[in-house]
Amino acid sequence: MHAALVTGKHQIEFLEFPPPEPDDVRAVVEIQYCGICGTDLHAYVAGGPYNPAICGHEWFGHISRAHPGSGFREGDRVALGVGSACGHCETCRRGDPAHCETVFAGMVGVGPNAARHGGFAPSIAIEAARLYQVDDRISATDAAVLEPLTVAVHAVRRTAIRLGDTAVVIGAGPIGLLVAQCARAAGASRVAVIEPSSARRQNAKELGVDVALEPGEDVAEVIGREIRPQGVDVVFECAGRDETIDLAASLARRGGKVSLVGVPPDSSVIRGADWLVREIELTASIGYLREEFTIAQQLVIDQRVRVAPLHTATFELADIEGAFEQLINPVGDIKILIDPTNV
Repeated sequence: MHAALVTGKHQIEFLEFPPPEPDDVRAVVEIQYCGICGTDLHAYVAGGPYNPAICGHEWFGHISRAHPGSGFREGDRVALGVGSACGHCETCRRGDPAHCETVFAGMVGVGPNAARHGGFAPSIAIEAARLYQVDDRISATDAAVLEPLTVAVHAVRRTAIRLGDTAVVIGAGPIGLLVAQCARAAGASRVAVIEPSSARRQNAKELGVDVALEPGEDVAEVIGREIRPQGVDVVFECAGRDETIDLAASLARRGGKVSLVGVPPDSSVIRGADWLVREIELTASIGYLREEFTIAQQLVIDQRVRVAPLHTATFELADIEGAFEQLINPVGDIKILIDPTNV
C-alpha cells in the first residue's frame, strides 16, 4: 500500500507501507476523505522535517478490522480525535487532565503507538482509543471537517466568551471561519472578520459574520464604528502572523481577551507595554479535548455551524500535489479534501 507524505519543500512522495493490520491497540480504518490541514501546507511550503504520523490527520472513514475489545465493529463510521486523559502522567496527577501529556503525545503523533503515516492513504492502522463514532446524520464530506471544527470549538471554549460579547476573528481560512461560527454559537452578539482575500471575506459574510474587512489602517476605526467603539471583548488570532498578534491586542477593549489560535511559523515580537497597560488577557489554544468532538458533531447536526460551504474541492490521491499547489495561493478554495479510495 502507498501513502502520500510531505518529504521536502514542494515535495510529496508516495511511499510504500505494509498493509495495515489490527492488534490489541490499533484498529484498521478505510479512509474515505482526508482534509489538507494548514500544518500540512506549511510543511510543504517550508520543507522542514514533518512527522509522517500527522501528515493528513483530518480524516473520516469506516472500520474494516478491529480487535473485539476495541469497542468498534466492522462498518462503524469513525474519525480521528484524541484519547481520554490517562490519569497517570504528571500533569494528570497534578489535577489537570485537560493537558494530559499522553493525550498530547498522541495528538502530535509521537510515542510507541504512533501511526507510520497519516490519512493520505487508502487505509491506516490507528490507535483505537483515538477514534470516535461519527453520527449517521453527518455526511462523509462534513465528517472530514469535524477535526478542524473541534479545534475551533476548543479555542472558543478556552476564551470563556460570554453571552452578548463582541468578537473579531483575524484570518478567514478554515479555522477562522469555524471560530467565527463557534463564537456566534457561544453567544457573541457581533462578529467581525479581517481577511485579505475578497473571496474568503465573502465566505465569511455568507456564514453569518456581521462585518468582513480587508486589512488596513482603518480597521480599528471601522470595528469601532460597526462593532464597539471601546474595542471588542475577544479577538481570535487565526492567521498565525507576527504582525496580526499585535493587531489583535490593539482591537481588544481594555481588560479584553486575545486568543492565539494560528500557529506562527517564525518568532513573534509584541509591544508588551500595550498589553500590560490595557490588561489584555491572553489565552492560547492548540488541539482539543475528547469531549469536544461530541460538541462539534452536535453543532453540525443542529446547523449552528455550517461546514459544507468550507469544502470547495476534492482531489484524488494521485493528484494530491496539485491540491497542495492550488492551496498555496487560493483564489476561492478553503478546504480541499483528498479522496484516497481511487488510487
